[in-house]
Amino acid sequence: MEKYQISGRELVFLLRQLAQSKLMGVDEIKSMLSGKGGRPPSVFECPECGATDSEDLDQCPKCGAIVAKVQTETEDRPRPAIARSAREKDEVVGVQARPPRQEGAIVAMFRANVQRTGWFDAVGVRQFSELKWKFPTQGWVSSSPAVAYGSVFFGSWDGTLYAVKADTGVEVWKYSTSGPISSSPAVADSKVYTGASDGKFYAFDAGTGQPKWMVKTEGPVTSSAAILQQTIYFGGSDGSLYAIDSGIGRTKWRFKAGGLVSSSPAIEAGLVCFGSYDQSLYGVDGATGKQRWAFRTSGPVSAAPAIVDGMVYLASWDGNIYALDLETGQEKWRLESGSKITCSPAVGYGKVFFGNWDGKFFAVEMKTGQENWRAQTEGPVSSSPALAYFSVYFGSGDRSLHVMDCNSGKEKWSFKTEGAVNSSPVVCDDAVYFGSDDGNVYALS
Repeated sequence: MEKYQISGRELVFLLRQLAQSKLMGVDEIKSMLSGKGGRPPSVFECPECGATDSEDLDQCPKCGAIVAKVQTETEDRPRPAIARSAREKDEVVGVQARPPRQEGAIVAMFRANVQRTGWFDAVGVRQFSELKWKFPTQGWVSSSPAVAYGSVFFGSWDGTLYAVKADTGVEVWKYSTSGPISSSPAVADSKVYTGASDGKFYAFDAGTGQPKWMVKTEGPVTSSAAILQQTIYFGGSDGSLYAIDSGIGRTKWRFKAGGLVSSSPAIEAGLVCFGSYDQSLYGVDGATGKQRWAFRTSGPVSAAPAIVDGMVYLASWDGNIYALDLETGQEKWRLESGSKITCSPAVGYGKVFFGNWDGKFFAVEMKTGQENWRAQTEGPVSSSPALAYFSVYFGSGDRSLHVMDCNSGKEKWSFKTEGAVNSSPVVCDDAVYFGSDDGNVYALS
């Protein structure tokens, strides 16, 4: 960890990969972590090309990639909820300790977790190999998919929520609402939750698509739900943040902001943070809905904030990315990007990643806001980036999904569609899923 300057979470991920590839045995890893049995063999694995070596190396002997530049992220923070494959039955709910295993206990939601960091515990697609499948709808797909129970769940502007098989893209079920669905679905306890432009928030059976319950709001719902324990939090264009009982759909409380709420709430330490078109980011008590603080920007805040290590990172239409103290809402730093920001920032590897409407994509230091690198695309970036295994994935108005190295900003590969890519990609196992304004959802590996 000291040599490579990686976090505890990244170390656990790398050790898991070594165990799965059988380069190290489970007993060897346990022995190393406990300090017993001497030092196990050091194994190098290149994050660029996947080459391995029996020596600890700073540079890949195969492709020449420098790999000793991973910056510290979060040392002692528990792992967040992640997008998981169907064969994984363990539950991860927000930042809570893992409860005993139980059937159907999988959580998948927008930005990978309730902190909305955009960090996925997955290998991802290091080098593009193939289009696994694409699934056509009758409208734009700006909804970010949710992957759980072997299915991919997503909404379309054709007003339909779809469930398709993650490995083949074959339709499992669909449900038609009375308005476009741009909200990204969330999955927990064998249910799928999503909002729609018909002003309703729905709960469906994940296996059959049968409606379980519905909550009527006073306007379209484009905010994506956060699920923590038995409560669902989401915003509405009626200017409210809702807290709903996930079992029966009963409203626990409702907080009224000064403008519509399309921002997807982020949660940490009992605090729910979300933005509003009234140009503010709010911090409210998750149990009572009482306001603790509010931070004013110079433009609407439509994107989800991200919470890491006691800091809240948010983007505003005023073109700034901000870092606030989670407890007080006080500003720590800000960076001017030069153009409107509507995507949610991703936080990991010691950096904050985001794009703007000028087509620029940035990586800045999470502690200081100092720019680390930037890249230029050929269209506005509204797609919220995803992080997985030293790569950052995001879409652009140039009709492409871009994949870049987190440390250098060098593009690893890109994939062209027939429409703008505003959907936020989801990385699960060795595949990436995303939607496009050409009406398709894509699975790449």
